[in-house]
Amino acid sequence: MNITPRVILSAAAFCAAVLAGSAQEFVPGKVYVAEITGGVAYTVAGGGHDLKKGISLPVQGARNETTPASHVVLVYSNGTSLYIDEKTIVQIAKFEQKPFPKGTDTTVTEPSVSHTVGRITQGRIIITTNKLMTGTTMIYLTPHAEVKIHGQEVVIEVYDRESRIYVVNGEVIVSPVSNSASGLGRVIHSGQEAVVTDSSIDSTSALILVLLIDQSYLDSLASQLAAGERAQKIVVFETVPGTDGPEIQAYPVVPSNLPVQITVSPATL
Repeated sequence: MNITPRVILSAAAFCAAVLAGSAQEFVPGKVYVAEITGGVAYTVAGGGHDLKKGISLPVQGARNETTPASHVVLVYSNGTSLYIDEKTIVQIAKFEQKPFPKGTDTTVTEPSVSHTVGRITQGRIIITTNKLMTGTTMIYLTPHAEVKIHGQEVVIEVYDRESRIYVVNGEVIVSPVSNSASGLGRVIHSGQEAVVTDSSIDSTSALILVLLIDQSYLDSLASQLAAGERAQKIVVFETVPGTDGPEIQAYPVVPSNLPVQITVSPATL
């Protein structure tokens, strides 16, 4: 059988197109700064950023460190919010997602499959998700545990000798870090907390301590949980053409009914 140069060139062009499409299957995600108080050091790609409410930034490879009496609430382009409390260090090793069509309401459901890997080495974070797409993975690591998050409100606290994972609503799988690769883990449900300590690092997942969340603890976090939920509703995202392929942009949500400004006349005082 004779293969003409035209056929070879056509096959090569087809392969190149397939490879280009595969390379763009996932795009780097973005985060939107929904709320910030105090000092927050945000570095990504070797450079520091001055965080201000209302800006969007690349997040893959980012490191966040908050000072005492400070916090920041970030909204990922998959609709998940991340509340970073004071005196916390968290790094996002990976955050990518598939492009999604214009007009997708990212405040209600995850717009496309995404993959997140984060690491918290001290402090507290609160993760609030919408309904996640089938195929999405979201993993947060601590010095003591691996936490696979299926949704929807999860608190992770890291101390010197232990990590505590609180599932306010939803479900996660918690594994000691040394056993994470084995697939062993405990499923933690709504209203439960998992405690993983240094002493359990070399044990099986069955030795993770599982407790019921104390209601007083939830009451103490009411404002932080509300901030995470509120942040999800103030921004939407969209995949747009970019110089190097599709990229994600953030758009603040404008209320359909703006509050009426009441002017009080001095004559009525």
